[in-house]
Amino acid sequence: MIRDIIAKRYAKAYFELAGEQGRLSEAQTELSEIAAFFDRESELCGVLYNPVFETVQRKAVLNAILDKFKLSKSLHSLLNLLVDKNKLVYVGLVAENFNRMVDEAEGRLEVEVASAAPLDESLVDSLRVEFSKLTGKNVELKVEVDESLLGGIIARYGGMVYDGSIKTQLKRIGETLCA
Repeated sequence: MIRDIIAKRYAKAYFELAGEQGRLSEAQTELSEIAAFFDRESELCGVLYNPVFETVQRKAVLNAILDKFKLSKSLHSLLNLLVDKNKLVYVGLVAENFNRMVDEAEGRLEVEVASAAPLDESLVDSLRVEFSKLTGKNVELKVEVDESLLGGIIARYGGMVYDGSIKTQLKRIGETLCA
């Protein structure tokens, strides 16, 4: 919980700065790339996340890494600030929150859809259209298969869950019969 609050604050500050500079899209790409790098290179980043090492040492390692990337000064500053505050471990959450803010500002919404079987393209398009009508936003669907659902779909977006799975319906029937 506290991690999300911290990450959201840094994401909001970076979002406002990138917005003022008119580079939301570039900032989103850069931050996503560096967060993915940190996620992949967990052993290397253990040094950066570990407050046992002096801040000066961690910043030297960070800046040596960042020199390999072509990143903006504002992202350099954000990452150095995260090291100063011992919060670099949250860079992935900062990126997630930043991406949500950019998507919201640009009228996009990512909807995660889980289905028991692969969905054909026409059904995916129909879902995209219906969620666009429902939300008034340009919807990007992230579709995955979850065979445990037995049938139907579960859709998640913006803290909302629409559960139309057979698994949940059977569970509700079972609860009703046992009551």
